[in-house]
Amino acid sequence: MDTITILYVEDEKEIQNNTKRPLSYLCDKLIVASDGKEGLDLYMHYKPDIVVSDIKMPNMDGIKMAKEIKKINQQQHIIFTTAHSESDFFMDAIEMQVDGYILKPIDYDLLEKKINIILDEIRLRRDYKLKQEQLKQKDLDMLAQSKNAQMGEMIANIAHQWRQPLSVISTAATGILIKKEMGNLKIKDEMRLLESINKNAQYLSQTIDTFRNYIKEERKVATVIIQERIDVALEILSASLQNNSIKLINNIHNLDPVSVTIVVGELSQVIINLINNAKDILVERNIDNRWIKIDLSCDDKNVIISVEDNGGGVPLKIIDKIFDPYFTTKHKSFGTGLGLYMSKNIIQKHLNGKLYVKNSENGAVFYIELPLH
Repeated sequence: MDTITILYVEDEKEIQNNTKRPLSYLCDKLIVASDGKEGLDLYMHYKPDIVVSDIKMPNMDGIKMAKEIKKINQQQHIIFTTAHSESDFFMDAIEMQVDGYILKPIDYDLLEKKINIILDEIRLRRDYKLKQEQLKQKDLDMLAQSKNAQMGEMIANIAHQWRQPLSVISTAATGILIKKEMGNLKIKDEMRLLESINKNAQYLSQTIDTFRNYIKEERKVATVIIQERIDVALEILSASLQNNSIKLINNIHNLDPVSVTIVVGELSQVIINLINNAKDILVERNIDNRWIKIDLSCDDKNVIISVEDNGGGVPLKIIDKIFDPYFTTKHKSFGTGLGLYMSKNIIQKHLNGKLYVKNSENGAVFYIELPLH
């Protein structure tokens, strides 16, 4: 198991000294800075798992430091500790999707609870990566491996979908409690925060239904509208793409609804695999202005789905190998090399179609051809 590192940024020495001890019990390595500028420099060097920071500090305040950190890592876990309860700070915290906002004097039990929640998420993510590494080394049935890997992707997508609304709900609820305790809770602010909580709670409920319906869906032959099946996949992936700053260009509804007879659920699985693959390439190559485009067209015999990205394409020396089992260009923490292999098997053997790839001037284009009749 990898070590856990916490960066603590606080300019008041007494508070800093009092807080270092409880924080040190929660991590393997504690790094301490006395202002935002020093904190940002240490962050760049150590890349800690969690940042705990004061807000009002000399040289660079905590809000500015956190914004710079979020530019580097949008998913960075950050907890603010502050003696100030101004609404501007709450709104900045909500917009940055921080993990907590604790008023001084620090409630160390509350701080420990928030950090433990984050640690559980970090360990879950690391466990997932470790399991993915172990899967490749075992000579198991490829279909079973693919399903395990897909479930891991599904868990990751659920985490992407839930993280922002849970952060908003937690920060808004904390804001109401603190403002009420301080006696400066205005009706206007309370209504705005409560509306935010309600909106995000409804969103969580909707995502539960979406994932439950997809997971429980029976693999049976049925006639479906192909645009609706693609939309199922896109809804599951929307938060993951957004969190990785990837624009989705969805052109499938430019065509009238297209009916095909397929094994329900398996087309969505392939679409998810292809888009996840494109997402990983765009992130791995650190592409600017990232996008993934999905198009739909028909000829006399087939419906054709294309998934294109602007990641630069597949190197010609490996383009003939990418559908081979266990072949992957990803780091071992992120791929088993079965996604494209299983996707091609599904399209060819279960849906009687074709799956192939070409390079465009922008990047890779994966084509799915399915018979109309």
